[in-house]
Amino acid sequence: MLELAVLPAGLSYIPVLIAVALVIIIGYIGRAIFNRTKIPEALILIAIGILLGHLLSGSYTATLRSLAGIFGDIALVVIMYNGGRSIAVNKGFFRSTSGLSLGFLDTLLPTIFLSLLMKFVFGWPFVYGALLGAILGETSTVIVVPLIRKIKMPPEMYGSLLLETTLNSVFAILFFTLLLSFTNGQALSASVFANFALDYVSVSIVLGLVVGVLWLLVQSYIRVAREYLATLAIAILLFGVVTLFNGAAAISVLIFAIMVGNYKLIAGALGINLDVKKREIRERNVIERDIEFLIITFFFVFIGMIALLSIQYLLYAALVTALLVAIRYFETKYILDGTKAHRDLGFALMQRGTVVAVLAALLFSIGGLYFDQIFYICFMVIILTNIIGSVLLSRTEIELKKPSA
Repeated sequence: MLELAVLPAGLSYIPVLIAVALVIIIGYIGRAIFNRTKIPEALILIAIGILLGHLLSGSYTATLRSLAGIFGDIALVVIMYNGGRSIAVNKGFFRSTSGLSLGFLDTLLPTIFLSLLMKFVFGWPFVYGALLGAILGETSTVIVVPLIRKIKMPPEMYGSLLLETTLNSVFAILFFTLLLSFTNGQALSASVFANFALDYVSVSIVLGLVVGVLWLLVQSYIRVAREYLATLAIAILLFGVVTLFNGAAAISVLIFAIMVGNYKLIAGALGINLDVKKREIRERNVIERDIEFLIITFFFVFIGMIALLSIQYLLYAALVTALLVAIRYFETKYILDGTKAHRDLGFALMQRGTVVAVLAALLFSIGGLYFDQIFYICFMVIILTNIIGSVLLSRTEIELKKPSA
């Protein structure tokens, strides 16, 4: 999965600089529009990407596509690292059983049902339908979290929704990583998958644990500024090394991130001192938000520029989206705790976003019939789920603002 960005023949680096600069400016404009109108940022960026794809020369589109592989891997590292750091083992992060259940089922149910749908309706091999389901098993953290922060709700409900959107991104990447290994023609069965997953994951977990402990020991002796960037660099290095050895790189990064995120607990067990000042935490948060901003902007604009708009893929995506909506309704009705209005809020938070864009773009950079189709379907599903979610969210916000009887 780890690839070097090679520019198309005869293409200079000037278009790269221009393309990256345009993406950053577009992201800034999209964020401003989102803050003023509440129109999902993903839709704004995709629409701008579609417009640019028709206005700019093919060399700029080719340049962005050539960078998809390396940006996709970096995005995976950042998503897994930030998601892992949020898993606070010593603070009861998993106490919300509904949030934990939703986070897992968000990925498991689409993986199962889409494998069946794509097999028996469209004739796809099971593994490609399952791969599509795993990719779409995410509710976008960058869309959901800002929304739930602005809505009054019980702390338990907020914790459940936060835990769900954090974990389903992680599970989606883990399922994707494992299933991608079976797309080379190897027969997929429950026993084969379980044995492979055990062998594939175990070494990656050990490497994540070892590197996490070693890095914490290094930090106990070396305390300098820009700790976030240095730690992120270690995560990228770990990802690259594990990938070269054909291991589950995303899992190694996740375990490493959990170790770093729970540094106080680990440091206490190791008997070392790792006090982090508030100034360093604020600095780390600023850098983290800027990196996420660049990655999110790049991928949504990129998808808009290279996407194929067609009735065929719209119909595919409409059927897939209908299944995702049905799964979401079942989950929030029977699993999510809270009042009917708050369960309706959870139902409205179905928007697919960054993880879907990153994983679909990675498949598109690999190429192939099913991989290209998965990309185009995911592109349409991102649009449809954001539109449906926005409409439902507007209605739910009105209900939540009504005085209780």
